[in-house]
Amino acid sequence: MTDFVTAECMIRQTHAHYVDAVWRKDVERFGDCFTEDCEWRIAGHVLAGRGQIMEFMRGVFPLFRRILLTMRTPALDVGGQGVSARTYFTENSVKTTGEPLFAIGSYYERFVDEGDRWRFSWRAFQTEYAGPVDFTGPLYDNPDWGPPPGMPPRDYIPL
Repeated sequence: MTDFVTAECMIRQTHAHYVDAVWRKDVERFGDCFTEDCEWRIAGHVLAGRGQIMEFMRGVFPLFRRILLTMRTPALDVGGQGVSARTYFTENSVKTTGEPLFAIGSYYERFVDEGDRWRFSWRAFQTEYAGPVDFTGPLYDNPDWGPPPGMPPRDYIPL
């Protein structure tokens, strides 16, 4: 069984590698944050495996000049079902058109220790807000999965 301190440290490192890969638009390093058989559920898509995830990001990264993600402290569950987390984040980005984008989201995540480092084995992304930085846009009406360790079902497809 993994202890809490190790899990928190390794998950923060996974998030750090993820944020760095997004900022640099590095598809290879981005893909390395996921297990080979990871499933990522995002914006109505179900991406099965590292290859599909990388191909998806090859289409996303060119739409942006820069994307800065700020991950919040993950709320962890270290138990018999493995290690999972709920992590809130903000995104400040600018599209290649010059249009700014501000977003708030939630990641529901499951992790696996693959020896060299931890990776995402399952993720569901919920957009909570996307709009002007002054919060004048609408909030998304998403299901409430309860306090951590509450997670969406594995077949949940967020919009």
